[in-house]
Amino acid sequence: MLFATKVFSETALALGHDVLGSETHGMSQRGGSVISHLKIGSYESPLVRHATADVVLAFHPHEAYRGLVFLRRGGLCFVSGPDGDSWDRGVKDYMAENAIAAYVYPADDVALEIGSPRSANLALIGYAMSVPEMPFDHDQIRATIERITPSRFRKANLEAFEAGYRRKR
Repeated sequence: MLFATKVFSETALALGHDVLGSETHGMSQRGGSVISHLKIGSYESPLVRHATADVVLAFHPHEAYRGLVFLRRGGLCFVSGPDGDSWDRGVKDYMAENAIAAYVYPADDVALEIGSPRSANLALIGYAMSVPEMPFDHDQIRATIERITPSRFRKANLEAFEAGYRRKR
């Protein structure tokens, strides 16, 4: 989660945007959630209010349920998970009523297939970049990944990103 946030914040900064963010680690060392809020533009508060986010990335299906409340009407939700039709009926109704587009993608499986299980976050980001409504494009995000990834992980991270991007929806 933290590296994914860094990818988007560094991309925004490279493009000349203001960036404001905050991270909540909670009990992450014991398997709990890590939540990261990232605002791009001129903002004063680091936290995203309910129903105002353009995009939510969830690296586990349960995190998607927690994150949906932050999405604005017409927002995008990307979830790392095995099944695109496993949403609870009430959640499906909520998403339909709010025109939220949800994309479920097996990022963990893709990362395992390429031999880099820790790169699932980048596979999901790559997949998200295949959706035209995303605020950045493939080349901008790829350039950031190349720039900020430590050299020993660069090849695996780029491979996961490209694998996600190639598996377009």
